[in-house]
Amino acid sequence: FFSFSFFLSTPMHYSSSFSNSRSASSRRPTSSSYTTTTTTTTNAPSGKKEEEVVRRAIRSLMRKKVEEEEGENETRMDEYARTLVEASTWTTNPIEEGKGEAAITTETSSSSSLLATSFALDALVLSRLFTLMRKREPPGSETMGIARQIVNISFLGLDTRTLRIRDWPRGTAIFDVQPKDCNEYLTPRMKLMNAKVTKGSSLRRVDFDFMSDAKSSDKKSSVEDALRKEGFREETPTIWICEELEELVNSEATKISDFVEEICDLMSRESECCGSVKGVDARLRNTIKALFAANGAMCSFTEEENGCVLFSAIKMRRSVREEEYYRNALMDAMEQIDEDGWED
Repeated sequence: FFSFSFFLSTPMHYSSSFSNSRSASSRRPTSSSYTTTTTTTTNAPSGKKEEEVVRRAIRSLMRKKVEEEEGENETRMDEYARTLVEASTWTTNPIEEGKGEAAITTETSSSSSLLATSFALDALVLSRLFTLMRKREPPGSETMGIARQIVNISFLGLDTRTLRIRDWPRGTAIFDVQPKDCNEYLTPRMKLMNAKVTKGSSLRRVDFDFMSDAKSSDKKSSVEDALRKEGFREETPTIWICEELEELVNSEATKISDFVEEICDLMSRESECCGSVKGVDARLRNTIKALFAANGAMCSFTEEENGCVLFSAIKMRRSVREEEYYRNALMDAMEQIDEDGWED
């Protein structure tokens, strides 16, 4: 696995000498094209339910803020996340009844550093992305259109990873999956900060909440439809990001088995899922590995010095849609052979 120690002690700005290029005609179908789609809602969410969703996300950021102020390491929040916390009207108030700054401070006292884990996951994602590019894209070729995809899944919301990583390669489509209320809260504030992804890449915000109370059967079809609505294509090489997977493990809304099955169905061969999980034991590790293996992906874990546990799952077989395409192509070819009399 890639070593992350260097990234945990340096500012959050990555650079790479890798040639960010690719010949799109060899990978991308020509029957359709991508169009950049962004959320333009400017009103903050209103109503009790919407406030609870955003407060839940703000609470997660506040834990990192307390860790930054009281921690001994030099890891710092990015400017976008810090602005969301400092500008929030909920920062000085208890987010849940009986839970204030003292409770938040207690929650951060664990063997795993939340900030360090986020930065280590950023480094892992870029490392695996450049490895995927070297495997799938001819060196020295020119990138035209969309060559690869990033799907960043935020279970709690208000995740700024897609903006703080400033060196996404040209030709990267970034799908930021967050609860709708968090996207509506986040978008106008990031616009005021003139926050943009790197030139040559595109950001598409996807509204979906894995922590909601929707039924699993409805949820499975919705996340797939939500991604496709914004231009997601299963055949394009993709890196999936799942930080704080323990939130899903402890959630009653979505089963982790359904989640793993869904993303693996949408992953093309050699695409990867990178993530972090806190408080994981040997039994849970084996369970996660078994779930990915059952869906055609090989998963491995690594534990860093700061206590964070990262994982990476590489898809070893084609996506469901790719298999369907090749199956239909084979059936068409067999029918054509029958019509021409080749069966004799």
